[in-house]
Amino acid sequence: MPTLSVADLFAAKAAAQARRHAEEEAAREAHQAELKAFAEKLMTYQITEEDKQRALAKIRRAFENGEKEAMLIRFPSDLCEDQGRRINNRLEGWQETLPGVLKHVHEWWEKELAPGGFTFGARVLDYPGGMPGDIGLFIGWPDQLG
Repeated sequence: MPTLSVADLFAAKAAAQARRHAEEEAAREAHQAELKAFAEKLMTYQITEEDKQRALAKIRRAFENGEKEAMLIRFPSDLCEDQGRRINNRLEGWQETLPGVLKHVHEWWEKELAPGGFTFGARVLDYPGGMPGDIGLFIGWPDQLG
């Protein structure tokens, strides 16, 4: 006949907590590794013509669907020079805080899309723990011409 003791229950509970803690730590480490790889890619990536065509197709789809903007990319605010503070507070010069290739996305907009009437913006998309989380970069357009 099986027996059960309070010590057995506490031991099982402690083992389950240790497993959860190890799983959470492994998930945190995996997330940090993904973030590091993403940050490295942002710093070295060069925009291709294919990237531009994908972005333009996304803009066309959003426009055809009656939307007023298209989000080009979502990235962690931690990658900005100021962790997204300028973007969050809509301070002048926020574009300069963008990491790596994202500065080039802004330059691409400035050179090729702004003359066509498009706007460029960024905003914080979420606030985990009350702090800026992910940031989205958006291309927008007016409701109507003129």
